[in-house]
Amino acid sequence: MKPVFFAAAVALLISSSAFAQVPPDIAAGIRKIGPIVDVPNTTKLYAPLFKDMKEQYADVKVVRDIAYGPDPLNKLDVFTPQTAQTGGRMVVVFVHGGGFERGDKHQPRSPFNDNLMLFLNQHGMVGVDINYRLAPKNHWPDAQQDMASVVRWVKANIGQYGGDPNRVVLWGVSAGASLIATYLSHPEFYGPDGHGVKGAILHSGFYVNGPEGSNYFGHDPKQLKESSSLEGMKKLNIPLQISHTEVDLPDAIKQADNANGELCAAGHCPTYLVYKDHSHISQMYSVGTPDTSVSGPVLKFLTSIK
Repeated sequence: MKPVFFAAAVALLISSSAFAQVPPDIAAGIRKIGPIVDVPNTTKLYAPLFKDMKEQYADVKVVRDIAYGPDPLNKLDVFTPQTAQTGGRMVVVFVHGGGFERGDKHQPRSPFNDNLMLFLNQHGMVGVDINYRLAPKNHWPDAQQDMASVVRWVKANIGQYGGDPNRVVLWGVSAGASLIATYLSHPEFYGPDGHGVKGAILHSGFYVNGPEGSNYFGHDPKQLKESSSLEGMKKLNIPLQISHTEVDLPDAIKQADNANGELCAAGHCPTYLVYKDHSHISQMYSVGTPDTSVSGPVLKFLTSIK
């Protein structure tokens, strides 16, 4: 299997290099921060590129805090481009990270994660940004059940927001990627029509729970194994894009490399990318700026899905 894995990796690294890369001063700042989660200092690097961004977005209809379930965290935002188009638009659901303990779909007066939604709108897609239940109040499988509820809500309602319920893609980072992976790899969460999506983009996710456990997944060895996603991912028949960054958390790099190797060995190679000069945080902050090192491959993947 080694020649197949090597050939796929080389081709994808070459294709990603065709896009505009991280500006040298920002790349230097990212390397100075290092392979850690440092939101304040990473924000200082990318926020100036969004200085003219106002929340009254031109040519975009935004509906915030739509309830998709009974919990206060069961809320989502929908961003729809206000440009003419025949037929329903592709729908991309974004799932934030935060270790299943923190994070939010929207922070007032911050360009993140609205930058992701506006990027999707600029390319003719409907963006859906979600919140989900978190530890320590909630535990496995609450967030996965929320993910299932989101998919069901989108299938039933997105048509009135201009989206095509039959063209839904999931996109997540860190714990958000892990949440998507665990939803897709556990059919017990599916509705009667299956998982309901056409593909998934997984940035810096975690696919096998470590023996140390967590506040969300618990500490029981049997449950940690059962709530991991890698074995179930091998049975998926939808396209996956899996990635990590060059300056990522060490475990995120190991998890992505392992997932890619295991999926290729199972005959289901994903689109696999390593984002040069980016960190665990900066990769998503770059979307919507002239730095297209992440957004370029994401868009290429999305437009390849039929």
